[in-house]
Amino acid sequence: MPYTKTIVCLANSRKLTGRCVAGKEWDGKRPGAWCRPVSAKDHGELTAERWYRKSWRDPELLDLIEMGLLAPRPSGCQKENHLVDTSFRWRFVGRATARQLVPALDPPAGPLWMNGESTVSGHNDKVPAAVAEREQYSLVLVQPEQLTITISTEGADRGNARRRVRGHFSLAGHDYCLAITDPAVEKQMLPHPDGFSAGLQNPILCISLSEKFESQNACYKLIAGVMRVSP
Repeated sequence: MPYTKTIVCLANSRKLTGRCVAGKEWDGKRPGAWCRPVSAKDHGELTAERWYRKSWRDPELLDLIEMGLLAPRPSGCQKENHLVDTSFRWRFVGRATARQLVPALDPPAGPLWMNGESTVSGHNDKVPAAVAEREQYSLVLVQPEQLTITISTEGADRGNARRRVRGHFSLAGHDYCLAITDPAVEKQMLPHPDGFSAGLQNPILCISLSEKFESQNACYKLIAGVMRVSP
């Protein structure tokens, strides 16, 4: 039976030709359980399904969104997935502040999933698919003391040159360099030359474990949402 949820948007990140939206349920006061609405497409990316009714605006981070869902749709490590009801247009119902998210942080007692494997340009950003699929969650909300954002061209030596934005941070004694798929951050960084960097103090980050990439037989840790906390 169809149902509705209201979530605070913590990610509206780039995925293939669409987006991956994720957030925590919102009861009017504070966030609750994670929810990642997905489409019926092979990889679950959202296109027109995510646009608000009437305004057809794209959700922004910290928006409160009422959405229609049809059923839980867990896939691999992504246990938080719910299939969207395309007959129900998403509705904007308000805004939260980054400070309201602090009680909903998921402070890690150890590493973010498994550490020890890395891509060529990342650090602790890769998890073998067999390991990832045993995980019970694929989304975390964390607040490192410092985030350093960089822009560079990757893959030129492999004939697949692509400019990529990455975030460098430490958490619970572990260091990370993860790709950032937050389009707002990418838009700000891509006009800058390779080697440019910017720093953020105490940001709140939505970290997502991707679905399985068949060719690499691995999942990847991504910074899907970056939220600045006002001093």
